[in-house]
Formats: sequence, C-alpha cells, structure tokens
Amino acid sequence: MTTVARGHSDAPASATEKNSVPPVCASRAVTLTQSRLRQAGIVSASAEARTLVSFVLGVEPARLVLAPDLTPHQQNLLSASVESRMAGMPLQHVTGQAFFRTGSVRVGPGVFIPRPETEVVAGWAVDQVKAGYRRVVELCAGSGAISVAIARESDPTAQWAVEKDPEAFAYLVTNVQGSAIIPVNADMATALVELNATVDLVVANPPYIPRAWKQMMPRDVHEDPDVALYSGPDGLDALAVVADVARRLLRPRGVVGCEHGEDQAEQVRILFTQAGLSDVRTHMDLCDRPRFVTAVQPEG
Repeated sequence: MTTVARGHSDAPASATEKNSVPPVCASRAVTLTQSRLRQAGIVSASAEARTLVSFVLGVEPARLVLAPDLTPHQQNLLSASVESRMAGMPLQHVTGQAFFRTGSVRVGPGVFIPRPETEVVAGWAVDQVKAGYRRVVELCAGSGAISVAIARESDPTAQWAVEKDPEAFAYLVTNVQGSAIIPVNADMATALVELNATVDLVVANPPYIPRAWKQMMPRDVHEDPDVALYSGPDGLDALAVVADVARRLLRPRGVVGCEHGEDQAEQVRILFTQAGLSDVRTHMDLCDRPRFVTAVQPEG
C-alpha cells in the first residue's frame, strides 16, 4: 500500500494569477528550490528540492521529468512549503508523508518519522515472512511503516500492529486502511494475550534513547514525540518489554527482530537472553553499525 501526499495540482488559479505570473517548468523549480534550501544550510538540499516540487505537483519524484509546468498557485504553495522547511519544520511534516522502502506512509506532528536505518529491520522482517513466518505482530508500531512495508513486499497470512499513543495510533489507522493489517491501540506489555504462543514473527522499533540525552539531540529529533524516543535512564526499558512480549507471543521456533541504539548491542543481547530467547544475534545497518537484534523462541 502506497500513500502519496497530494499537492494542489488541480487547484484553480485566479485570473490575476494567470495574467501576472508565468508558469515555471519543474526542472527550473527544482533548481531554484535547491538554491534556497542550500542557502538555509540544509545539507540534503538537492533531494529535498525534488521532494517538495513533486509534492506541489502531486507526482512521484521519479516522474518529475514528465511533469507539467507549475501554475501560479503551485508556485505559491512551493514557496510556502520551502519557507516552512527553512523555518525548521521537518520535510515529512511539510509534505505529510515519509518515504519508507518501496512506498510511503502518512506522518505529521504526534508520530515518529521513520528513519532509513529502520528499513534494514523491515527488510529482515520481509525476508522472514518470505521464509514462512507469516503471522506477524509489530510492537511500538507508530505510523505502521514496518507493517505496511511487510504487507507490500511479502505475503503474510495475518498481521497486527500495536501502538499505545492515541496521536500516533490515528496515523497508524490511516496508513493501514485498505489492508489486512489489524491496528491495536494498547500497551504492548499486555496486548494480544489471545495470541500467546501462536505468532511466527515479532518486529519492533521501540524507543531506546536514554532520557538524559534529550537536550543533546539534533533539532529535527525534537519534532518527534518523546514517547517514541526516550525510554528510561539507560534507554533499555522498552527494549526489555519487547523481549518479554516476544517470549510470550511467539510460537516455538518463532523469531523476533528489534531495533536498538548502536551502542546498546551487548546490553540488548543480554536482555533478550535473560527473557529466555535463544540464538540471540546482533545485525548491522547499511553503515556497518550495530542496529538490531534477532532471537528465536526455544522449543517447549
């Protein structure tokens, strides 16, 4: 399922706009937008410029070369979008969507913006479903990006996505609409007891940043809700819960994959081992940093 944020390509321009502002081709709009973003110190100015122009035109970035000229109305929308981005609003909040693996999900204030690092975790989960682990639960689902990617790229027989925060849950419901994914508004610690010992695969990207680090985090991170980021004095509280819930939900030989911070690998392996899981392993992300743990539910 791909959710594409629409620009205002079909909004009518006034007679004054039509007569006073000439159309601008998409490539020229990208160049001008890139220049403004770069002057504001935005590192990924080129990619963001393409995303913003695509947004106002209501097309996929890959189709910009075939896109029509921007109308005066679309030029005004683009200018306002660039100003919002230059003022510090996350790009994904400007457009209302976050690209993730082969599609996108709706996001905004109140829900965690999925990061590229998590795509590796989602890819591992997709591979497990293709290998036969087809009853899937996502914990700490947020926008549901992982669940949506699994549904889009593989063939699970049943899926549940658990999120306790009401604001994030509203985005989750929107993003899974039209799919077979069942959204569950609950605390993961007590969720889905009716599925105990029947789930093939558990996957999660829980909060794992130590709370004391909040003041040191980059500006864009502060736009994400605290509940999705921080978890106790050492960042391990939610990770310990994921390990316990996986132990409860998984069938014998079922598997769990859980993202963590790059400096937490050893501590997380200990947590998952202490929970009673076996074959506990650390996996690297695309930058060769420890990024997620996997484990197996023992027989019996």
